[in-house]
Amino acid sequence: MDKQLTGKSANKGILLVFRHAPYGNALAREGLEAALACGVMGAKTDVLYINEGVWQLLEPQDSGAIDCKNQASMASALALYDVDDIWVDENSLKQRNLSSADINAGKIINTARVQELLATSKSILSF
Repeated sequence: MDKQLTGKSANKGILLVFRHAPYGNALAREGLEAALACGVMGAKTDVLYINEGVWQLLEPQDSGAIDCKNQASMASALALYDVDDIWVDENSLKQRNLSSADINAGKIINTARVQELLATSKSILSF
């Protein structure tokens, strides 16, 4: 999967922003369910992983001990539900000593592109 963004485009759709760690609360799971619902309903839907949210894409994850679904596996299914793009904040990865090799999905984008996504999205849901 291509993990580097080379071009820019206007969004004008729904942007779901994942800011929280994958476990410890229901935000990650509820956000993924919202993204899947938006995609199935035909809405232009993009997802942005930023701050602690980048941990949701970390491979491998073993969530069996806490009896939860694996967030990384669920995120990899977004494309099947017509979620247009999955974006990952480059700065958030660097701050956590992670790289594109550590995550299972997403196109890595810089801070300027993150700001552009936030500015051009018609609706933003934050999880």
